[in-house]
Amino acid sequence: MAGSVDSGRVREWRGRMARFEGAQQSVAEFCRKEGVSAPSFYQWRKRLAQRVGPAEEATGFRPVRLVPSAGVVVQLPGGTQLHIATSDPEALRLVIDALARVDAQFAGDGRC
Repeated sequence: MAGSVDSGRVREWRGRMARFEGAQQSVAEFCRKEGVSAPSFYQWRKRLAQRVGPAEEATGFRPVRLVPSAGVVVQLPGGTQLHIATSDPEALRLVIDALARVDAQFAGDGRC
């Protein structure tokens, strides 16, 4: 496929970048020793930093999608809404107890 980078070269440059991290040399010295040009080094460093795909899966990192926690929404007749996270069972219990007390007070008169 045109424009794609073969995985062998990606592995080669990943290994090279790992060696550079431990080499404690300047880029110019390292490139001279590795037999590559400094512009190639910088190009590959940028390319590997931007690359997303199966090669990154080998690192053990996985994409994460944050999802809002589950909760309960209580809509009161006056338009007030209470949002209570189910991850906080004590808060949920307190709200239910308070609503039950209010409901008991107004039982029979048709109000909430």
